[in-house]
Amino acid sequence: MHKRESLNFYSLLIRQMTVIQEAVDALCQYCREPTQERGDYVKTKEKEADAVRRELVEDINRTFITPIDREDLFRLSSSVDDLADYAWTTVKDLRIYEIQPDEHLTQMAGTLLQMADGLLICMENLEKNQARVYEEATRVKKLENTLNVQFHRSIAELFASDDLKRILKYREIYSHMNHASDKGDASADILLDIIVKF
Repeated sequence: MHKRESLNFYSLLIRQMTVIQEAVDALCQYCREPTQERGDYVKTKEKEADAVRRELVEDINRTFITPIDREDLFRLSSSVDDLADYAWTTVKDLRIYEIQPDEHLTQMAGTLLQMADGLLICMENLEKNQARVYEEATRVKKLENTLNVQFHRSIAELFASDDLKRILKYREIYSHMNHASDKGDASADILLDIIVKF
């Protein structure tokens, strides 16, 4: 019984992270070709990620014994979910501000996708290969530093111009990527905490 419940939680985490990775990948596709259809697909994936998260939370609340500390499960699920949220918020704000993805955003989205890829590998190995989780979580944390450098470089270049409207709009968009990378980093920390407890 316990084993069946354990597998259910691990598979739900994998399912959730798979959809989140697809949302971030959809953002990258949108950055390369910002069509209405591609933007709407990011929203579809974000809603799908929310649905899987709700399912996971319901299972946490009704299960007496969880394979991972229930608070850690909840924090991890919430933290990774923010990556999909920021992916959609980025598309939404680009539309609201009526601006196009630029090379800086495209580059940061690409780094965020590498983080999502790494977090998915962590979820896939969480049950049986904690050494791989450690390796990938550590790599995700390094990628957060990479994105942080990209963010500051983007902001510096932005402020070199005198176009105040452009500065305000793109600064907001770039900040979404920076916040998303913070959440990726936090997710990696939670995963490292979890494997220490195994």
